[in-house]
Amino acid sequence: MTRAYFGAPRNAPSAGGMQVTVYVVPVYQSDLVVFEVHVKQARGRWLPWDVVDFGANPYEAASELVDEWCDGALSDLSLVDVLSLEAFGEGWELAIIFRAELTAMPAGDATRNAIRVPVTALDAIGAFDPVDLERWLRHGIHREELPAAPPAAVVPVPAPAAPIVAATTEPPVPEPPSSDAPLVF
Repeated sequence: MTRAYFGAPRNAPSAGGMQVTVYVVPVYQSDLVVFEVHVKQARGRWLPWDVVDFGANPYEAASELVDEWCDGALSDLSLVDVLSLEAFGEGWELAIIFRAELTAMPAGDATRNAIRVPVTALDAIGAFDPVDLERWLRHGIHREELPAAPPAAVVPVPAPAAPIVAATTEPPVPEPPSSDAPLVF
């Protein structure tokens, strides 16, 4: 089996190479926020993503993506998944997925529009299936939003019928064998 050792960092993808990427799953009021991109090279619906700079912290890279794509309207950023994907020219992509809870809907810009997608209308986006997107959306449900568990039943413990009396005599201690006795194995 071939191991995942790689050469020095490059500025562009290479056939059979490897890249580490960060994706952000923006969520606003329990809906997925996707971006309709209007540039020729990447037309279509996308999640915010980027190739991580060599030696960079993926969490910081995800935070920068939220600033750039989502206007920085962030209340929570959490790691939700790490996936192994195929990349350019039979290469390998290690995708680190973060969920971003937004406090406002992004405004978009000249190259991309933000679109709100409810969980009931999810479709594949890039390499991600709807089942993954739904799992990442539900990842942010906070414990206080879950229904309360019923109180545990209290079962009384009956008192013993008679008091327990400890034994007052100790068992006899055997005598050690004499040094003249034969050893038996």
